[in-house]
Amino acid sequence: MHFHLPKPLHGWREFVGEVGIIVIGVLIALGAEQIIERWQWREKVNETTAQLDAELHRDALSAYEWLVVAPCVDEQLKAIDAALVSARQTHSLRPTPAFTPPLEIFTEDTWLNARALQVADHLSPKQVQEYSSLFFLPRDLSGSVVELHKEGAELRSLSPGYSPISPEEVSAYQRQAGRVHELLDRVELGETLLLKELSAQGIRLSAEEMRNAAEKMRNALESRRKWAGQCVSPPNLQRKFAPGD
Repeated sequence: MHFHLPKPLHGWREFVGEVGIIVIGVLIALGAEQIIERWQWREKVNETTAQLDAELHRDALSAYEWLVVAPCVDEQLKAIDAALVSARQTHSLRPTPAFTPPLEIFTEDTWLNARALQVADHLSPKQVQEYSSLFFLPRDLSGSVVELHKEGAELRSLSPGYSPISPEEVSAYQRQAGRVHELLDRVELGETLLLKELSAQGIRLSAEEMRNAAEKMRNALESRRKWAGQCVSPPNLQRKFAPGD
């Protein structure tokens, strides 16, 4: 028994040619789709990195504005320490400055969104490492600032003075002040490191932005001196931190 394959209508050569055209068309379409997809991801990456840098800029401004009044906050806490030491001898706590650290906002929302939407997967490994490192500090600062305000609130009750006060009560408040010291050092160190690391990575203000920021900070310095006094000053990014400082 013999089987005969059906012959194409116009011959095998024309049939193969038509199939080849179809295959080439499909390959061209797939290649074009990949090119468009890569272009779209490139646009998303460029847009996202601009947003990431902008968010880090805002975090840097928050750090700077906190550090401007850091000397005032440090003086408040030192005055409370001195009053507690004296109260152990006199059994009377003199009025102290209210402990009022700033409430600055630190965020990492853009970085979290970039990871959740898989845009971070299209960054280079070096970029991922750098952004992960840079956004660690705002994340840590966000929690530390809230905890500092929570712990510091207990010291504000000492502001009017307290008499009589027992040695046990003095010891309890000194332990509380110690926890506040640790948190305050952590916040101020984190803000100082954040400003340094952003500068090292080239995340800086333009000349115009620097002029605008300088004007804003001059106004902030003057307005904050009205309630905080002359302790307000530009941040010292070379400050050395020591336990209990």
